[in-house]
Amino acid sequence: MKIWPLYLRLLAYLRPYWHWLGVGTVLALVVAAMDGAIAWLVKPAMDDIFLKRDLLMLRLIPLALLAAYLVKAASRYGQSYLMAAVGERVIAKIRRSLYAHIQGMPLSFFSDLHSAELMSRITNDVNRLARLSSTVMVMAIRQVFTIVALLGVMILREWVLALIAVAVFPFVGVAVRAIGRKLYKINKRSQEKIAELNVVLQEVFAGTKIVKAFGREAHEQERFDRVNERLLNLSLKDHRTDEITEPLMEVLGALGIMGALWYGGYQVIQGQMTPGTFFSFTVAVIMLYGPVRKLSRIANSVQQSTASVERVFDVLDTPPAIVDRPGAIRLGEFRDRLEFDRVSFRYPDGEEDVL
Repeated sequence: MKIWPLYLRLLAYLRPYWHWLGVGTVLALVVAAMDGAIAWLVKPAMDDIFLKRDLLMLRLIPLALLAAYLVKAASRYGQSYLMAAVGERVIAKIRRSLYAHIQGMPLSFFSDLHSAELMSRITNDVNRLARLSSTVMVMAIRQVFTIVALLGVMILREWVLALIAVAVFPFVGVAVRAIGRKLYKINKRSQEKIAELNVVLQEVFAGTKIVKAFGREAHEQERFDRVNERLLNLSLKDHRTDEITEPLMEVLGALGIMGALWYGGYQVIQGQMTPGTFFSFTVAVIMLYGPVRKLSRIANSVQQSTASVERVFDVLDTPPAIVDRPGAIRLGEFRDRLEFDRVSFRYPDGEEDVL
């Protein structure tokens, strides 16, 4: 199943909330602009205050920095709440659609999928979608705008330094893609094991009297332990794979910063760059790698939730076997009898009617 068409279908659920998304996007732009302004103000702070000893700038720049942080904090709160609210409403709508679709399915559908498996899709898989929608909408938009703003500061300050600092980005992309593919496979198996665990629990709890009557407690415990152990191994594997992203991003980022520090320091020593320009650039680089790391974790979150997206839409895309014909006659008041005419029954895999 191709995943990107499914994510486009998720985006279709956002249409009723386009005005909220618009406001949230504007607030994300404000947050990014304030990050860029903070990095930009480092140059006048260094050159005008410490080198030129300008008293006016000593008064203005700290106030400008404070104003930038206040605007950033207020905008960040507003954007986070608006995007999270949209995400939760979308998930509630998907959960309702999934439940309504399952309710309309024939009995043969429930013979193929255990009720505990369906419960897992409505609860666990949809909850994964909730985390995905909140994380992506709140974080991804803000981080992308912040990266663009900080890259703008870096290029305006010294474009050669900017090229050196971002030279590691292609390697970041390759690493994130490889890690994401592995996370997708792990989480697809994990979701299947969670559903299997739910099946075990429901069967045992629903048949408690039978289990106790026949002394099957030890057998059911072994059955539970097998599934639980497999789920534990998959969860640990998921954490090992996911957590390698952060250290890897730091090492690659350090290489970019090291190259920029070497070249920028040489330029300052030669008198071709002011200390203010260099430190403004350095602050922008340090601030840049934070959003890059967060974007890599967001990419991991997307891959971890992809299996849940597939499982949810797998149910929604299952057509009901029994659909009323156009213009079907509505059953009136029941009087004295119910007559079946040319009605038969055949099992899904059967070749002949059994009734």
